[in-house]
Amino acid sequence: MDNNIQIKRLTNGPKHHLFGFHDLLISNGNNDKFLSLEVDTINRPPLPCELFGVGYVKEGRYLRIGETTALNYPQGARQQWVGETDYFTVNNRVGDIWGTDLYDTDSNQLIDRFAATTHMLSKDGKYAYGLDYARLFRLGGYGYCGIDDKGANDAVPMDSGITKMNLQTKEISLLVSVKQVAECGVKSIAGISHHYLTHLCLNPSNTRVAFLHRYFMSDGGMMTRLMTVGVDGTELRCLAQGFLSHFDWQNDDTIYIFGRANSSIDAIRNNPILSHPLMQKPMRLAKKVVKSILNYGSAGGVVNSGKSFLLIKDSEQPAITPFAQGLIVEDGHPMTNPLNSDWCVNDTYPNSEGIRTLMLYQFSENHRIDLGLFKMIFDRPDMSLKDNFFERVDPKIFSSITPEDLAFTRSGLHCDLHPRWSRDGRWVLFDSIHEGTRQLYAVDVNNLIK
Repeated sequence: MDNNIQIKRLTNGPKHHLFGFHDLLISNGNNDKFLSLEVDTINRPPLPCELFGVGYVKEGRYLRIGETTALNYPQGARQQWVGETDYFTVNNRVGDIWGTDLYDTDSNQLIDRFAATTHMLSKDGKYAYGLDYARLFRLGGYGYCGIDDKGANDAVPMDSGITKMNLQTKEISLLVSVKQVAECGVKSIAGISHHYLTHLCLNPSNTRVAFLHRYFMSDGGMMTRLMTVGVDGTELRCLAQGFLSHFDWQNDDTIYIFGRANSSIDAIRNNPILSHPLMQKPMRLAKKVVKSILNYGSAGGVVNSGKSFLLIKDSEQPAITPFAQGLIVEDGHPMTNPLNSDWCVNDTYPNSEGIRTLMLYQFSENHRIDLGLFKMIFDRPDMSLKDNFFERVDPKIFSSITPEDLAFTRSGLHCDLHPRWSRDGRWVLFDSIHEGTRQLYAVDVNNLIK
């Protein structure tokens, strides 16, 4: 690690500030405004109708210009700039649905509202691609609390999925449904598990959308499929399935993702026989034994045998190639530099000492540069309001995770770095809790990636 690397704090306490996920550009066209949310407490998940500050950082000062109830700590409120303008969108409640607010940072005013969510905007700011956040919340994903899942009785709904909204005309259509995705590439829909879609990401030319399709398998574990579809809803593809986690596009036809793809292990785990009540106890024991064999500690965290970063071609016959083996050995949150696709930023989950590592990676040279180490807080979440913040969560979720663990991962105490780039590709910005409050930080990496 280069001792000359300087970390700059962008926001200050006593209130907490965060951006969220690793897949959005945090700065405006002039690279002088950085989006951020503001919260009073981070020791529990959000409550229904709880208000959180919406604003941005400019010249070292945080300006709060609005509020939202649509927040989850891992992904924020999906706040993002509209193209290279000084307008930004943020998810919020609109009546009895999740929708989108539009702000102007020149006037610091809310100027419009839309009746669909925004997970990802097109580069030109014309189209918004959204998810069903009520369904995501019910099924234990990164959703928002406070609104009922209208498809709660349907395992594979035809009217839930990825929406496409024209911000100019406000026309909304369903790009692809959960049912279409669940039936893609399979002879029959596996089991009776409820399926959902998450983690949208547009390729650089904005012609295709990558996303994750998830459902619970017969043994109680999660199956994930990496999918892509054209922005016109055509050419739906399943590129890989198995244990698949965080990803980004390296270029227009290649995705990189951490995980284990197309393994015979996952095919066995999805066998319907394993869902029989008599099999549940031995399956739980077997999973513990397998995990103890496959997982072993390292200086950087936990190494998962059979899992690595994978390059996957977006095609009808996708080629899958491991990379960075022995160099990046654990799951993280990658994002490609917007101006130099040879570089990405990434992080790690905390190791046994609670340390997360922030890093750069160069594809062409298979080269890693560590930028810093950041310690987590070991506080446990406040569970006194669990009936409120777990309202509308499907009780079946707690068969695979304890309420306290789910509360921790959905609270602000679970603070992944989730590094993301500034628009000019010079700065890496990230969330961290290492100084006692949750704040935004930045590091200038321009000299490192030339």
